Amino acid sequence: MKFYIASRLENAEQVRCLAKILKMWGWEHTYDWTIHGSVQSEGEARIREVAHREMKGVSEADVVIVLLPGGRGTHVELGAAIALGKPVFIYALTDELLMLDNRTCAFYWHDNITRITGDLFNLHVALFSFFTKPCDKYF
Repeated sequence: MKFYIASRLENAEQVRCLAKILKMWGWEHTYDWTIHGSVQSEGEARIREVAHREMKGVSEADVVIVLLPGGRGTHVELGAAIALGKPVFIYALTDELLMLDNRTCAFYWHDNITRITGDLFNLHVALFSFFTKPCDKYF
């Protein structure tokens, strides 16, 4: 299983932690943008390179995971994942950004989206359950 994690730079540690767990499951990280951090001051060529790498990471992923709160790039990656028909899991610690009010994003409610809140373990369970076959018939 290949995955991409979209989030803002301030969430880089959470992204690395989740990626480590998924890699322990045998999953493949399509692109880890946390290794370079912000590239805004590194010039046009570098920004363009990272933009292409991040879009390639989204397109090669079997699943895209969005850790909220996210920034502009996070939402571009979310839109690309939706356009490509990828399953997307949006995770937020609380439901504040997922309330049906002016704080939410309409795309959080797209049919390809699974919304998860609470403990990060809830996200692990949702991902594992979504991508494993039920074994009930064997027991």
